[in-house]
Parts: sequence; structure tokens; C-alpha cells
Amino acid sequence: MNKDNMEFEYFKYPEKFAFLADEPMSCSVCNDASICFDAGGYSGINEIDCICSKCLKAGKLIELEIEPNMIFDDGSDAANTITYKTPALPTWQDTVWPTIDGQQPIFVCIASKQDFSDKQEFLDCFIEDDQKKEDIEWIWDSLPDKKLNHYQEAGDISVYLFSLGNKIYWVWDAN
Repeated sequence: MNKDNMEFEYFKYPEKFAFLADEPMSCSVCNDASICFDAGGYSGINEIDCICSKCLKAGKLIELEIEPNMIFDDGSDAANTITYKTPALPTWQDTVWPTIDGQQPIFVCIASKQDFSDKQEFLDCFIEDDQKKEDIEWIWDSLPDKKLNHYQEAGDISVYLFSLGNKIYWVWDAN
């Protein structure tokens, strides 16, 4: 799978942060052999083992009713693209893709302290939902000091960094 095939509108570095098979496999949809996305954890009516980037981008999971990601379905093309045509977030649990002011951000990476200028920026970028900033201050101390280059470098607590325009945002989960 070359890098050109790994470009997704809402997932910046799938070659680093998506769940990929370790070696070429036969795509469960088209049977082409390539480095495929591991689809074992995808939700849906049907089940497949893996899917190549070509089939994922083409929306082949729509017909199979398989969803790599969960997002508030507002009927937009963006929500459809994230739900069916984007690699799954590398989460421990079924973390919902955030929506910010009605827009869908791009997943960038699993964050480290180097992704933020300081603790205050980290707190300011948190997407408040059921939790407030004062509830999650402790997460800063659990962030890795060095920038992560692969999802396997993440710890038991993962901070998922998103971008929208020129701003960054994050959500988190734990194993």
C-alpha cells in the first residue's frame, strides 16, 4: 500500500495511527492482497476481517452496514464519510468522533505533551461534554513526554488529537 492510497479526508496519518494488518492480506471485500485495515473491531450488521484503503474510500462498507466510526449522524456528507469511509479511531473503547460547532474535525494523532505548548493549552483544547476541564487536569501528567509515531507507543490512557481550521481539540479514553 503506497502513501497515496493512505490519504483520507478526516484521518491525517493512517499509516501511523490506524489499525493496520502486519502483513499483506486479501481484502475481505475485493480480495486484492495489500496491507489492509484490520476491521475486526468495526461495528455493524456484518463482519469482515480486513478492508483495503481503496474499498474503504469507495464506501464499500455502506452496503455491508459496517461502521468503523461512530459520529452524530446529522445527515451530512462529512458524517457519512467519517462513519463509513474513514479508518477507525485507534481507541480502547468505542469513542465517538467529535463534532465541534456542527463541523467534523480531522483526527491527527494520539497526543503527547509535545503536541501542546503547555498544560493550559492542553486544558483549553479539551472538548467538554460529560466532563469539565477541572475533572481531567490529571491526564496531563499521564501524557507521554515524547511525540508518538505509532498508536502502539500509546499508554493505558490515550488522548486523541483533532484539528479543525487552525485550532486543536482532544478527547480521551483508557483501557
